[in-house]
Amino acid sequence: MWSSLIATVFPTDTLLAALRKMERHQVRLLGVVGEGGGLLGLVSEEHLLAAWRGDPLAPVSCVMARAGEPGARRSPPRRLRLHAGRPRDVH
Repeated sequence: MWSSLIATVFPTDTLLAALRKMERHQVRLLGVVGEGGGLLGLVSEEHLLAAWRGDPLAPVSCVMARAGEPGARRSPPRRLRLHAGRPRDVH
């Protein structure tokens, strides 16, 4: 059964606070919500650890993946093919 509850942080929360929340809830992905509770984006453990050396007290908003605007069209995913060890676009 799926749970409708997910662990969340605010964009102004620090990277340190986000990592602590991940640890507490035993998750590797957090929703980033605004004051009204709407989803603004996601932040992963990978995002946080990559930015950690810069400043663990930086806000989550600096590293989060932003959610698209409701109803906005997304471009189709690009397909990549490895050629001589380098990725190349497939058109």
